[in-house]
Amino acid sequence: MPGQRLPEKPYTLDVAKRLARILDGTDDIKVVLTRTGDYFVPLTWRTATANREVGHRAVFVSIHFNAGWRQGAYGIETYYNNSRGYRLAALIHPRVIQALGSIDRGIRHRGYFVLRRNRLPAVLVECGFLTNPAEASRITDSGYRERIARAIAAGMFTRRNIGRVPCARSYLVREETGELVLFRIALLEHHG
Repeated sequence: MPGQRLPEKPYTLDVAKRLARILDGTDDIKVVLTRTGDYFVPLTWRTATANREVGHRAVFVSIHFNAGWRQGAYGIETYYNNSRGYRLAALIHPRVIQALGSIDRGIRHRGYFVLRRNRLPAVLVECGFLTNPAEASRITDSGYRERIARAIAAGMFTRRNIGRVPCARSYLVREETGELVLFRIALLEHHG
């Protein structure tokens, strides 16, 4: 993408590892990363991994950083593909905006592969624009990425505590695009 001077994958991997560490710090949560290094995991494998957790009260969260043709584009977007994904997005999205002091670009319905082929509640969180110089500068800051991870975790923990939603006992974290699955297992993935 023109204007993108920073690669996405090291920053999404870092956020996913931070989120995994936060979730691992909870006795009743299990975290599994889809990748811990610089290698590619195919989209079909990501969704197959998530779909194996159907029936285990899991969710899927994909962590990304955005890029745009306009250098001035900035802010946070969260995508979903069904009503269960929307409910998860509605819990995570405002917490990320608040934690980063960023603008709300909306919660949007999209048919991205990892969302539409996922049988779990699934969201894709775009945590800022790498093509915006000011936002890209913040993304390179480890404290900023820690705030992203903590905000996503806060949304997930809120989901666990909603009365009609069964309590999450573990998480499977997928780390390729930043995807996270919640309930009993959370799949975290990030773009790579």
